[in-house]
Amino acid sequence: MATRQITHHINLNFLKEISEGSTDLMRDLITLFINQVPTFSEQMDVYIAKREYCTLAKLAHKIKNSVAMMGIDELTVDLKKLEKLCENPANHEDIIAIVEKFKIISKEASNELIQILDNL
Repeated sequence: MATRQITHHINLNFLKEISEGSTDLMRDLITLFINQVPTFSEQMDVYIAKREYCTLAKLAHKIKNSVAMMGIDELTVDLKKLEKLCENPANHEDIIAIVEKFKIISKEASNELIQILDNL
């Protein structure tokens, strides 16, 4: 019997659905997500530092799809909010807060996904 995964951020139901149960495809998409998270975090920091809010909004939109695929609903909602907040530079502190939350949760989710990969 397989060991049950305890996850706090991940819900793979959508990923299982779109991969039609292919563990190879699931493994590839999970690995891609894990590898992208550090780059996404670094890019967000650069765009905030340069106050490139339009570019940050575009990145948030791109990331949102990856996050949704991994079932990280909390971040999906936050990234939608980030896209909207980027329309007004006065929201700088709120933007920073969402990016910091993204970095924490995406790192925790990546660790959960690494454990899931070990059992696929």
